[in-house]
Amino acid sequence: MKIILVVLLTLLTLQALAKFVAWFTVPYSSRIKRMATYYDKKHRFITVYDTVTLGLGIVIVLLAFLTGVEYLSFISGFIVGMICIQVFFHRFIHVLPEDKTPQMPTPPVKLLSYAIQAQPGLAWREIAFISILSVWSLYMLIARGLF
Repeated sequence: MKIILVVLLTLLTLQALAKFVAWFTVPYSSRIKRMATYYDKKHRFITVYDTVTLGLGIVIVLLAFLTGVEYLSFISGFIVGMICIQVFFHRFIHVLPEDKTPQMPTPPVKLLSYAIQAQPGLAWREIAFISILSVWSLYMLIARGLF
């Protein structure tokens, strides 16, 4: 069970780091074009992605409990994760210029996604904090989890 948990966590940690790298290395025009397809009603990518991701979250929690989780560490990570996401979203308070605003009407999540793509640097503190924790997590998963 532990090795499955370690592998899943390693893959998701790498995905998180790749997302941050992409925000600062892939041109806005490429990122926004790809993201716009995610919200296309014909494709429903976001719905499927969210369902799979939530399922993975449930599997990770079950595996953590099966391998012996320390409740204070689990709750601390849970609370810090929620805080990071909330503060991250709060960074995107600026009105988007017309050329970076999705066509109206648009759901709030799509507008927020466009705002994040337009200026991911607004959340540089949160991205730095999450990246530092992700690098440490990756190190620990490889150093202690796999060997």
